[in-house]
Amino acid sequence: MRLLHTAIKMTIVGVLASLLASLLNVNFSITAGIIAILCINLNKRDSLTMSGKRLVGVLFGLILSTLLFIAFGYNFIVFSIFIFIYAYTSWVLKVPEGIVPGLVLVSHLLNEGTFSFPVLLNAVYIMLIAVGISTIFNILYPTISEKELNRHVESIDQLIRDHLYMLSLLLKDPGYKEEYYRHFQLLDRKISNLIDQVEIVDKDVLFMNDHSYLSYFHMRKEQASYIRHMYQQALKIQTIHPFSKDVSTFILELSYDIGLYNRAVTQLRKLDVMQKGYKNSELPKTRDEFETRSSLFQILNEIESLLMVKVSFHHQFPNFSDQVKKI
Repeated sequence: MRLLHTAIKMTIVGVLASLLASLLNVNFSITAGIIAILCINLNKRDSLTMSGKRLVGVLFGLILSTLLFIAFGYNFIVFSIFIFIYAYTSWVLKVPEGIVPGLVLVSHLLNEGTFSFPVLLNAVYIMLIAVGISTIFNILYPTISEKELNRHVESIDQLIRDHLYMLSLLLKDPGYKEEYYRHFQLLDRKISNLIDQVEIVDKDVLFMNDHSYLSYFHMRKEQASYIRHMYQQALKIQTIHPFSKDVSTFILELSYDIGLYNRAVTQLRKLDVMQKGYKNSELPKTRDEFETRSSLFQILNEIESLLMVKVSFHHQFPNFSDQVKKI
């Protein structure tokens, strides 16, 4: 869908910029449409950034080429020298986006063979029309970004729940490690892909964007890394231990609390009670029991880190759940 909307925007701005340039009697009106198309990207913020850089880069190229042509003549050798200086300087100034359209417009000056203010002004008009049309259209083009982000919130929360649910099963049933781990890897890839999509959608929200959605998804990504560590510890467990069932039950209950609201504080209290109980229990009697309890204790530490990440997010964005519900 995003690719479809991008193609629609490219088509419309290309046509509008070309028509406007033609109505204003600007020569090479099609060039304005092509440059306007170049100013469109997959998201609004990147599109606006590229448009600004492209405008600065092209204006710099027109000024530089005019000075070189006036000083050394309108010929191919000077144009070649200009290409080198222009390309190198554009990269140094971090405006390489202007190189291609800049060279196209400078070629118009070269074809004239002598300095002509109307030709130079025509090139400036082409650039202003292209950037102006693409910028206005980018801002006004309707998006469903907030609703889309809301759907992604539901999706990633469900993926985290699935992660924890599978982990709780693995602790009770270590005999099917490979099957559980394959499922975990699939969920992990889905989370990474989802976050990549969110980063693009977030760039479509131009105004009043506190990046709370992006922070929420990065919080979930960090939690997923803690769950990955838990899986690694769970895979080391060879035998069933009474504590394994307790931890499994706790993780299962924790999965039910995954969502927008701050239930992490309550879960931290439960976790603290569990950790203290294990510390006060009898010491392991065998090596296998010691290794199992060591892995379980490490899993509890990872759960604590997972919960603290959620607490920190709510401290930074205390009204996030209300914000999502309004959409």
